[in-house]
Amino acid sequence: MAYRSRTNPHHDALERWQTAAARGAGAFVLVLMAGLAFLLADAVAPPQHLPWKPLRLGDPIGVATRPKVSQAELLACRRVLQEGGVTFQAVPDSDQDAICPVRDALFINGGAAQLRPTGAVMTCDQALAYALWDRQVVQPAAMEMFGAKVVAIDHYGSYACRRRYGRTDTPVSEHAYANALDIAAFRLADGRVISVEDDWSTPGLKSLYLHRVRDGACRVFATTLSPDYNQAHWNHLHLDMGRWKSCN
Repeated sequence: MAYRSRTNPHHDALERWQTAAARGAGAFVLVLMAGLAFLLADAVAPPQHLPWKPLRLGDPIGVATRPKVSQAELLACRRVLQEGGVTFQAVPDSDQDAICPVRDALFINGGAAQLRPTGAVMTCDQALAYALWDRQVVQPAAMEMFGAKVVAIDHYGSYACRRRYGRTDTPVSEHAYANALDIAAFRLADGRVISVEDDWSTPGLKSLYLHRVRDGACRVFATTLSPDYNQAHWNHLHLDMGRWKSCN
């Protein structure tokens, strides 16, 4: 006959209470530590690294910057632009093509380097990423390396109802949603021009500048493609706030 130890109901209840108390105390300590860590980060860490802090164009780019840009709702996005001194004009919604709807788009008309041609239609988060890139990457690098401000940026287009590479068998381009911008050249206040086509692969300060602003764009936009990516981008930087993340 197997031996079965006697049980004490009071002893078992005490053990269960002690186990529950220990678990509760452990959970309390974890919550307390998390709260203290949150308060410490909130007080000490720069706002660009904290996802719960408001996004501002004047803040340097940090680890939380790109998520804040991509997740900004329309009204919040426009408010950040306005508070950062960027002016814009809203663009009416359009359904000119079933695969290319334009919703809540705008074009920037002040407060950032002028895009040429003017009137580049973009979604708000794309425009916000552009304004932030201009403020925190394009202009500081130009002043440091050339001693002159970028007054205009030439581009090959933002909104275009088409598939990638203009083919019929590829996915719809982010340009079809006004969610991309192709940068061709930077024009400095002193008249100098820095061209992706002419200067990307030519050793010198202009090439270094182009690579620097490309690298900076990777920290703001979801996708940044340069001549290093493929031949189709030999003369421009493709910047978009689409679903896929890539830096090349």
